[in-house]
Amino acid sequence: MKTSQKILLLFLFLGTIFIVGAIFNIQALTFISTTLLIPVLILYYRYKAKTWFLPMIIVLMLFYVRDLLMLEGFFSHPESTLWCFGGAIMILYVFALTGFKRAKIHLVEGISLLIMYAFLGFLFFTLGDLVPQVIPSHQVIAYIYILVLTLLLAITFSQYILKSHYASLWLMLASASLLLSELSLFFKLFILPDVSVTIFYPLFHVIALFGMVEHAFHRRKNTILPGF
Repeated sequence: MKTSQKILLLFLFLGTIFIVGAIFNIQALTFISTTLLIPVLILYYRYKAKTWFLPMIIVLMLFYVRDLLMLEGFFSHPESTLWCFGGAIMILYVFALTGFKRAKIHLVEGISLLIMYAFLGFLFFTLGDLVPQVIPSHQVIAYIYILVLTLLLAITFSQYILKSHYASLWLMLASASLLLSELSLFFKLFILPDVSVTIFYPLFHVIALFGMVEHAFHRRKNTILPGF
């Protein structure tokens, strides 16, 4: 078995521990898995990739700092947590926007885009109605938080439909998983921490991280990213 495969198994093991710790609120498991999960994923990337893709490492490190801050609770470091999250999302936007290529859209693909846009619009306005009730003092931040997640998925889904590249599939998967995990976290913190929310956050958080790394593996090497 290759070293990269062994490290991937370790990542999956830590991901499982992270999910179990979050679901059953086992502090020791949550702390250990959160501390090691992203460093092991970066190590996996280092062994599998021939060259480093620095922007993705920055994204993973920002999520890592955010996750470490979350160990003490969101309300202990709300501003730092949001800044780390926002920085990572903005870089993902750069990935999404620079990956577009011209392609002919078939009727079925166009209909798929319209359905996805309608669904995301419905999701945004539905969640938006809850914001004044649950976060009356930070409505603008909450609206921006929900908007950037839904818009990122809309862009990456469009990129995938336009057949830009195989990497776009992984970026779309990462964006969809981020939307599910972060909205689950939003519900857990401010609305109702039910069973589905408790499961969705850690599960899709792990999937999102893995999807980001796979996107880095398969991205076009000649793609130029502004600012990097």
